[in-house]
Amino acid sequence: MSRTPKFSRSFPCSAAGARQARALVAEFAASWLSGDDLIGFELGAGEALANCVEHGGGPTLSVECWLDGARLVAEIRHQGRGFTPPRCVNAPPQGAPRGYGLFIMHEVVDGIEFMDGGTGLRLFKNLPSGSPR
Repeated sequence: MSRTPKFSRSFPCSAAGARQARALVAEFAASWLSGDDLIGFELGAGEALANCVEHGGGPTLSVECWLDGARLVAEIRHQGRGFTPPRCVNAPPQGAPRGYGLFIMHEVVDGIEFMDGGTGLRLFKNLPSGSPR
């Protein structure tokens, strides 16, 4: 029986914790993604982590990443306030100083799934054809 590669860890729900989590997500993803795909996955995870720190809260963030067939998954959770995810994500108005996080995530990954009343989300990135699995 083969084991699916997996990364699982908790971090303080702080800017420093989010930076450390983002770096480790990127390190894990680099086994399957490269170039723009890797940058996009890291950026999406970074936006999700930053949103957890700024809007969610709680003492810790938890991050799990795994390979699910032909896609990479990052699950990010916090223990603070949740939110009701929007049905549709549009770019903020031109010149808006804030509000780009969800829009950026939708632009750089292949799917997003919100969970547990907005305290968790999964990011999906399809592996390029020919990637080692």
